[in-house]
Amino acid sequence: MKIFYQVVYTTNLPVLIGNLLRVKQLRTHQMVRFGGVMVLFTLLSFTFAFFAPTAHAATMLFKSNFGPGVSLGVPTGFYTNGAWQYILGTDKETGFSWPIKALGADFSGIQLITIDPIDSTSIGDYITNEIRQVTGPKGSLVNELFQNVKIKGNLGQAGSQGPLLIKRPWTIGDVDDLYITYWFKYPADFPSKLTRVVPGAGWRTQFEIKTGGYLNTWAGDYRISIVVLKGLDGLLYWQTKGDNVANGPWSKVDYWTVDNRTVAVPVDKWFKFEVYWHRSNGSDGRFWAAIDGKEIVDHFGPNMGNYNLPITRIIVNNPYSGGYATVESHSTGLEIWDGFPCGEGISCYNFDTAAPSSPTSLVASLSNFYTAAGVSLSWKASSDTVAVAGYNVYRNGSKVGQSTTTSYRDVIYGSPTGSLYSYTVRAFDAAGNLSLPSNTALTTY
Repeated sequence: MKIFYQVVYTTNLPVLIGNLLRVKQLRTHQMVRFGGVMVLFTLLSFTFAFFAPTAHAATMLFKSNFGPGVSLGVPTGFYTNGAWQYILGTDKETGFSWPIKALGADFSGIQLITIDPIDSTSIGDYITNEIRQVTGPKGSLVNELFQNVKIKGNLGQAGSQGPLLIKRPWTIGDVDDLYITYWFKYPADFPSKLTRVVPGAGWRTQFEIKTGGYLNTWAGDYRISIVVLKGLDGLLYWQTKGDNVANGPWSKVDYWTVDNRTVAVPVDKWFKFEVYWHRSNGSDGRFWAAIDGKEIVDHFGPNMGNYNLPITRIIVNNPYSGGYATVESHSTGLEIWDGFPCGEGISCYNFDTAAPSSPTSLVASLSNFYTAAGVSLSWKASSDTVAVAGYNVYRNGSKVGQSTTTSYRDVIYGSPTGSLYSYTVRAFDAAGNLSLPSNTALTTY
């Protein structure tokens, strides 16, 4: 169920979120506020809009399939109950490099947090991470980031966790608008890992953002989290909550909560997770998330804390739970945009299934790049029903790079004189649809 106007009970934030932003459907006897007057509707369906969100073109900030060229660094920076593990290298499938440079991040990888003191010889007993090849969401082979928390504490005690984390300093400002998506899979035995028999053992984290910078520390004043809960009926459901649990020195306050029992929690199959937020102290604040294109939350209203602290931690996903160990995460196809890629408030799940047209007139010529020789490629642009996002470049059938323009320079090291090379180019769109190959361009190196 969508929430279009909500009164939030809190001691720290204004009780009134604001005037009506939009109404898509009103059920019988629903109260809606206009100015300072509450009006009772008895309509079954009523559709109109005030102050509709302004659409704007989105820009891709980062994309990684954990493809060839990406690796996990050795855990480093050990402290009493944890360490850090960087994700490194350039993803040859997307052209983007780890660590993530977007958003001013000073760390992007996996934080290893354990319930017991650990060091480099024992961390593997608690948490292991691996990039490995598996059958992906569309039935083809892909690389996934597999995270496994093996020791996490007693049942009902969260303990160890391995958040896939984008960490940024509080001194560089906020992240006002962001859209993140990735493919994710829970293992087949996931439902049995959660139980309501023991208090605190019926939850599992999916996603979080936290603020920081209070008194120039990592303490924050606001958090938004998405978790999976097991209900009294034994069924799993989604809960999204805004609260002040961001490592600050205050008693817990829940600002708003949205439970969604309509959209199923997929198990033992890949699903597309999407999340977007717009930060604001006013009624235009928004937090939206969807599973396989179905909204699990679309909350409007203030989403800043008492001190207006910036987002310092984006926890993309997290094997963190109160249930039984082990706690696993399977993820691939991470994308980060500065807004909704497929239109304001529109899911990109199956939004665009048409591939771009093939690039044409591909030409290859020998060139000198600084001290190295290589091949310059150029071609004519493709077209798409939505928009072309870029081009994959293939040498002798293997992908060697990516370009967002209609040219590419390929540097080849250590090749004997007289080697023949064959190049093709394929266009792709924001939904990942690939065109057929261009014409083949041949050159002798």
